[in-house]
Amino acid sequence: MNDNVTVVFHGFLNLSAREKMEMVEAINNYFDSTNREPIREENEKALAEMGIGIEGKPCKCCGR
Repeated sequence: MNDNVTVVFHGFLNLSAREKMEMVEAINNYFDSTNREPIREENEKALAEMGIGIEGKPCKCCGR
């Protein structure tokens, strides 16, 4: 695996079983869709609202 995949997979392994199921469902929805841009936009918006790395909220993938 390349470095990016390793970091994201590390985060996946840190999730609870329920969160892992949600992640797999989201990835399946992404790959099943023929119109992926709205999925990307929704994720970007949600991520920005979370304030990861800004307000002392560590990233679950890398721990920073």
